[in-house]
Amino acid sequence: MPERTTPHLSVKLRHHFSNLALDVRFNLTQPWTVLFGPSGVGKTSILRAIAGLLHADESHIALSGKVLEDTSRKAFLPAYQRNLGFVTQTPVLFPHHDVLGSIAFVLEQKISSRKEIADRAHHALKLFHADALAAKFPAALSGGERQRVALARAFAQNPSLLLLDEPFSGLDYTLRQSLMDDLQMALQQTRTPVLSVTHDLSEVFSLDAEVLVLEDGKLKAQGRAGEVLAEQHAQLLHLLNAARQNPA
Repeated sequence: MPERTTPHLSVKLRHHFSNLALDVRFNLTQPWTVLFGPSGVGKTSILRAIAGLLHADESHIALSGKVLEDTSRKAFLPAYQRNLGFVTQTPVLFPHHDVLGSIAFVLEQKISSRKEIADRAHHALKLFHADALAAKFPAALSGGERQRVALARAFAQNPSLLLLDEPFSGLDYTLRQSLMDDLQMALQQTRTPVLSVTHDLSEVFSLDAEVLVLEDGKLKAQGRAGEVLAEQHAQLLHLLNAARQNPA
C-alpha cells in the first residue's frame, strides 16, 4: 500500500447528554493521538461523532480539507463514505460469514474487482497473523482472535484515519502486547494515522503520541504525555515503587 502523509483533522463538537455537556475543539496533525481521561468524559462520543455514528447538536469535522460534517450548513457525510477504520472493545463480526467473507463483504461496498478484494483481505489478515483464521466463523474465535480480525478488516479498507476505542482493554497483558506490536508494525507499513481512546495511564506513556486530556466533556490540555500528564506520571511511578517495596 502507498505511503501517505498524516492528514489534518479538525474537530469542533457540542452535544448535550443527560449527564454530560460535551464541548470540544481541537486540531490533529500527529501520526498517533490519544484521547485520555476517566470514564464518562466523552471520549467514545468524540470517536463516534468523527466516524459518523453520532449526530452532534453542533459540529464541524474536516479531514485533510474534506468536510465530513457541518451542522451550520446541514452537511453530513454518512459513515460508509468517510473512509475511516473503527475498532471497538467488542468488535461486531458478521455471524453468517467466515472471517475472509466478513472482510470481503465490507470491501465489496467499495471495490468491484474480486481479485483485489481477495488480495487486500489476505494481506490484512497476514498483517495481524490471522491468515490461519480465514475460514473460521465468529462463534469459533477467541476474544484476541476477534480483535485481530477486526483490526485486519479496518486495515483492509485502507482508511484515511484509524479510530481505536480501547480495543485491547479486555485482554490479558501478553495478548494485549502481542496485538499492540502487530498494530504498530502494520502502521509502519501503511502510514495510517491513529486517534485512540484510553484511560490507562501506562498505555499513554508507552506510546510516542500526542495526548488530548479530557475532563467533564471539555479539553483540558493537549501536548506530549510527559508535558500534559507529568503530575499523573509522578503519581504512577510512586505507586509502582511502593508496590515493589511492599509486595503483597
